[in-house]
Amino acid sequence: MNLQEAWRITGGEVVSDKLAHCTDNRKETIKEHLENVAEQMEEFVAHYEYGNLDIARYARMTGLGHDIGKYSERFQQRIRGNSAIKVDHSTAGAIEMFNRGMVAAAFAIAGHHGGLPNGKDTTDECLTARRKRGIEEYEDFKSDISLEQVADVGNVPKEEKFSYGFFTRMLFSALVDADFLKTEAFMSNGAVLRGQYDTIEVLYERLMRYINEKGWLERMEEKQGLNKIRSEILRECQQKGKTEPGLFSLTVPTGGGKTIASMLFAMEHAKTHGKERVIYVIPYTSIIEQNAAVYRDIFGEQNVLEHHANVSFDSEEDENDERKRQQLLSMENWDAPIIVTTNVQFFESLFSNKISKCRKLHHLANSVVVFDEAQMIPLFYTKPCMCAIKELVESYGLTAVLCTATQPDFNKLLAPLMVTEICEDYERYFKILKRATVEHIGVLTKESLLDRMNGHNQVLTIVNKKKTAQEIFEGLDEEGRYHLSTYMTPEHRKAVIAEIKEKLCKAKEDPGIKVRVVSTSLIEAGVDVDFPFVYREIAGIDSIIQSAGRCNREGKNSAEDSIVSVFELERENIPRMIEKNVGVTLEVREKCDGYDSLPAIQSYFRTLFGLDETALDANGIVEAFEKELFPFRTIGEKFRLIEQNTKMLIIPRTGEESRQVDDLRRKLKEGESFKGILRRLGRSSLNLYEADYNKLVHEGQADELLEGIAVLQYMKSYREDVGLHIEEWTFMGI
Repeated sequence: MNLQEAWRITGGEVVSDKLAHCTDNRKETIKEHLENVAEQMEEFVAHYEYGNLDIARYARMTGLGHDIGKYSERFQQRIRGNSAIKVDHSTAGAIEMFNRGMVAAAFAIAGHHGGLPNGKDTTDECLTARRKRGIEEYEDFKSDISLEQVADVGNVPKEEKFSYGFFTRMLFSALVDADFLKTEAFMSNGAVLRGQYDTIEVLYERLMRYINEKGWLERMEEKQGLNKIRSEILRECQQKGKTEPGLFSLTVPTGGGKTIASMLFAMEHAKTHGKERVIYVIPYTSIIEQNAAVYRDIFGEQNVLEHHANVSFDSEEDENDERKRQQLLSMENWDAPIIVTTNVQFFESLFSNKISKCRKLHHLANSVVVFDEAQMIPLFYTKPCMCAIKELVESYGLTAVLCTATQPDFNKLLAPLMVTEICEDYERYFKILKRATVEHIGVLTKESLLDRMNGHNQVLTIVNKKKTAQEIFEGLDEEGRYHLSTYMTPEHRKAVIAEIKEKLCKAKEDPGIKVRVVSTSLIEAGVDVDFPFVYREIAGIDSIIQSAGRCNREGKNSAEDSIVSVFELERENIPRMIEKNVGVTLEVREKCDGYDSLPAIQSYFRTLFGLDETALDANGIVEAFEKELFPFRTIGEKFRLIEQNTKMLIIPRTGEESRQVDDLRRKLKEGESFKGILRRLGRSSLNLYEADYNKLVHEGQADELLEGIAVLQYMKSYREDVGLHIEEWTFMGI
């Protein structure tokens, strides 16, 4: 039978026999797939707003139009067995949407298998070129579906292009996830279960049970000192959680219990206002496993997603490559009710054009996002990050909490939105919770730093580079020495931190116990350790204050006897990402005679955010939308919180981790979704700079399972004391 004339009868309804997907014994028509995706998209965009646009209808038309290129004769030949045929099936829907004036829909459809293109550039993949591209005839779609025209914005004013670009990316996210979920459901014959999580109401009750068991909100009038302050902060967070959605700040000095207090605000707010999930975002220089572990204990393992892996599988040939499709179906979409992730994962996804990064974005709508230590967003990207937060709050039902210890002034960047402070008595808390004395001790050689560290029984030193951390560690006396950096897997770091805490606890009874730790800045947020002495390599004042929070954390000693020594390391360059922060720090120290007073902190942030605008948006991300025709691909390449691309290296340190790797290999071989196993292996992996990753794979030290994911084979490269050992192989080591 000629495909152009093929029909079949289903439930009494005559429908086209053109296929979207098929397995060995089942078939899904294009019409069925388009309607399923359109219905799912309508659900996903329920909390989107953009001017007077009918978002639900707009999303439905986008879903109905996304695969109409599959109606072509050549695509039908391919899906029915001729796999050698390559077909561009996404341009057809993009053309139809563009001709109806639905520009955002055109971009979303054009990119739904290869990533959002630029509006115009010198390549033949930009939207302008693709609209002129010769493609296969697809007119048969009109027999199945009717594409309406939904009023779009027409010519977007210059000052609104960032917002329109943001809307386009959020629409793209909804399309990509709906497409993949419905494809996966068909391919698995409905075997894949999504969204099997507890409700926000149930999770809230678990949190309150945990807090009540600790007695943190009981008999507050009887509490004293640090316990009283923490209880007051908890109570304020619970009460303010009932406030109308919007933009909040939570300014709590280090040691004030932000991990639980901010979650209490978020859960109270989510329960009160029907929010769908809570996302906890931790600085890119920090580690997320301690916070995630606390939340898993409270809410249950299955309800908390700890998102480490920074993997991208995008390709222009995804639809024609079964292996690529399997990879994309397995990509993270943040469907859990509680997400713990990093600035890198969060913001790079917001500015990416990649399918695998953008897929999860629509789940930000109608959520509560807590930005822990928000002041640690890299200075070069502060403006675009704040613009993104503002868009999410204004148009996508998101409540944002800028959680800090040092009260930066983001108001100028977030105007006209008003920021509501949750804990209004911040200055009193700051004075009460100051538990250490910060001093500047000038330039040190590595040898003199080692002499100082070896002279203390319990001491923490924080440096700016991973390579420096390993060098200092090698020079420490072997008894009681520890190393922490992102060259160690999350599971490994978790075990080391637990051992450090245990020994510090014993040292309170036996001061002779040795606990000497050298770490990168990852220890500054989300890691509750208590040292009598801390050394901090020069950094921004916000980082220095965070470091001070690891000194005399529980307030058992006097502030005068608990010393945080700030030093400059001889012959050591300041990393580019914090050069300006360090410059302002040194300027403020001279002016304010120190680092840790409120006037010094306020002066630091006034100066930092008062810098020339190019310092707050070094790559011109916001300006690019005003000057260029929707430069999605260009922006995706330029926005890098970590300036080197990274790939995932799995380190199977235990028998269980090795079995998980074997399970991943099996799933890859048999064509199954591997999303669940990838989530688990995230705790046993590193995000490694591309050059280092490629070198390991090239030399046979790592086995690449698929593009961007490898397993370390030469386990001698990974040491139980320092993790991946840079002296043996690495290029980068920064």
